[in-house]
Amino acid sequence: MNEQRNPDQTAPVLVPSADTAGVSRRRLMRAGLATAPVMAALKSNTVLAGGGHSCIRPSSFSSLTAAQMKLSAGRVVKSNYKCESHGYWVNHDNGLPRNFKTTTKFLSSTTGFSQNPNGAFSGLTLQQVLEQGGNQSNAALARHVAAAYLSALSVNNVSSMVWLTKQQCQAIWNGQGVWTPFAGTTWNLSQTMAYFEKIYGPAFL
Repeated sequence: MNEQRNPDQTAPVLVPSADTAGVSRRRLMRAGLATAPVMAALKSNTVLAGGGHSCIRPSSFSSLTAAQMKLSAGRVVKSNYKCESHGYWVNHDNGLPRNFKTTTKFLSSTTGFSQNPNGAFSGLTLQQVLEQGGNQSNAALARHVAAAYLSALSVNNVSSMVWLTKQQCQAIWNGQGVWTPFAGTTWNLSQTMAYFEKIYGPAFL
């Protein structure tokens, strides 16, 4: 195994070497995966295949998009980020301060969220935002951002454990989906929602 540094995290990522895995580093580089923390389904070469969801960071997502979200069959580069959906956070509070979801307003100095399209989020708690359906006034984006924020909070926003930091969540919501996921790149709302949909699946929208 070769130890390589992931630019998105401080912990090393173990990538199968050409000698032990029969796959050349060059092939992994061409797929944009030599340093990408991704969970690949063992029965498919599609990275985000099967049930549930797999968590990848925005920079890795861009590389994988260019590679059609595929990795050499049977090869796994593991991700252990805290990445729970709003469906999870509706019913769980693991790692959160007591009663945090039900007492903390979505729009508050605590969360750092300030945008309030059509006044739709005035007075709503994080729990109430998580429970909303549909996509009126960007409600789907709000659910995703709330879930990502709580995922980050539950691990104390430790950079090696979160797929989106609290600060990135704030940027996404306050820019209404327009933000800079990594240097030199700006995503619009459609790209941001496509990212969330690829992570969680259309059912979560």
